Amino acid sequence: MSRDRLVEKQYSQTATLDVIDEVYKEFNTPAHYDNSKGSLYQFAEDHKLNSWEFDIVKRVVRCRKKGQFIEDIDKTIELLKLYKKEYESNS
Repeated sequence: MSRDRLVEKQYSQTATLDVIDEVYKEFNTPAHYDNSKGSLYQFAEDHKLNSWEFDIVKRVVRCRKKGQFIEDIDKTIELLKLYKKEYESNS
């Protein structure tokens, strides 16, 4: 690949990332997605949570922020039951 083509490709990738960044900045993020005290994704990575555990922790942490506490807790309880059932069937 020629040097000019490499530069053009690099510029194209950078320009694409710039556009994505601008779109992200304009996106109206809901208040309950505030990560100012740390990311749940980083917490999950640090504690090596599987997808079930991550979803459960995420729901518990966010249930008060969204304003649908009872509904979200009920969903979390159902998720815990499903996780337990799957665990038992694989043990």
